[in-house]
Amino acid sequence: MSRYLEKLMNSENNLMVFREDELIFQSSGRGIAPLIEAVDAIGRENLSGVTTADRVVGKAAALLNLYMGAAEVHAGVISSGAKAILSEHGVQYQFLEDTDVVKAKDGVVFCPFEKLVWDVSDPEEAHTLIRAKLAEL
Repeated sequence: MSRYLEKLMNSENNLMVFREDELIFQSSGRGIAPLIEAVDAIGRENLSGVTTADRVVGKAAALLNLYMGAAEVHAGVISSGAKAILSEHGVQYQFLEDTDVVKAKDGVVFCPFEKLVWDVSDPEEAHTLIRAKLAEL
């Protein structure tokens, strides 16, 4: 287990963002919202090169990490779509478990954000779609 995942798993947080081993953002919020909160709190221009540790990384979260300019992603659970998009963009990642897709809280259907970006490969487009969907909720 990476030191970033170890810090995450030993905390109440669902997302931690590091710059050169310094914790610069943390959130115990659920789902995709903490990544958007990090962008809003720190500013996209200040996130380039960060390392994120997230309990669950689906394709939507992976695309937001690309939007942020993350250099590394550490996931408790990662989806196949997330691994593919991160690899395609040369972002290093580590994980504890992998899954085909991230499912919704009921464990049966796809996570609505995973479904939202299923055919999306552009981080800018994903960011716009995810923000719009969060605003509806």
